[in-house]
Amino acid sequence: MSPELALPGVDGIDHNSVVTVVLASFATLIYYNAIELIILCLATFKRRGSLYFWCLLIASTSLIPNTSGYIILFFRPEVSRFAAITLVIIGWCGAVTGHSLVLWSRLNFVVHNTRLLNGLLVLIIVDAILLHIPTSVLLYGTVSPNESIAHTFDIGYGIAERIQLVGFCIQEAILSGIYVWETAKLLRLRPERRHHRILAQLLAMNVVVLIIDVAVVIVEYAGFYAVQVMFKPVAYSIKLKLEYAVLGRLVQIAQGGSSAASGPFETVPSSSACDSRLNGICLLGNELHGIERQASKRPTPVDAG
Repeated sequence: MSPELALPGVDGIDHNSVVTVVLASFATLIYYNAIELIILCLATFKRRGSLYFWCLLIASTSLIPNTSGYIILFFRPEVSRFAAITLVIIGWCGAVTGHSLVLWSRLNFVVHNTRLLNGLLVLIIVDAILLHIPTSVLLYGTVSPNESIAHTFDIGYGIAERIQLVGFCIQEAILSGIYVWETAKLLRLRPERRHHRILAQLLAMNVVVLIIDVAVVIVEYAGFYAVQVMFKPVAYSIKLKLEYAVLGRLVQIAQGGSSAASGPFETVPSSSACDSRLNGICLLGNELHGIERQASKRPTPVDAG
């Protein structure tokens, strides 16, 4: 294997090195964040039938097998490498595409263009097929006991790893950008100054996410493979935590930005109390509080005068 991919091997890591300390610190942080995210997800949603809930839960849970696979790969050479790679791939697919589906399902609350939503879903599915499958096959090949075969797959994997990393970053940037744009359009319905503050907060959160993605890409292209693969789940755990901050801003929009509530999910108006363009956000609030959706929308009174 190449020097950077030799890290998964038996002699790849000096167990007294600074890299080992960094990897152990990342692993501890990932496990802590993953458990916290799972508890937060289960505690936040009172009704758990929505795609948004399940995408959040799956993406959060997937951080655990992904990290466990790399720990086995780096530090437990006596364990089957193929078993470790299987854990890595299961967690990687669940966390990365799961996070993209979180972003897409969140868009359903603010976007009313079905064609756009369907097109974005197709993009996520196509990217998952084109980026996950070849990279997974190549990754399995890098741990082949045949050194010649492993070297050949190693070269291909080094290329595919960089392509998929940039590809998924671009996909998430597109989904986040559309969300900010559509939310800005909704906030024009309520032009009070506090809604400009909500928009500024949303923009700041998305800038933080973009910086995290760029940092992951930089670490990858710098050649620090072991650090990158452990830093990536740290990045996704942070992005998933930010998702709850975004969730709070969404509910604030449905509340009219009221500052009276003691928390981001305190007072959620019923669907009938919402502007028609905010119905999706109101239904999200109902998911958080376990309020049953109304069978039909109440008719809007018409002034006969």
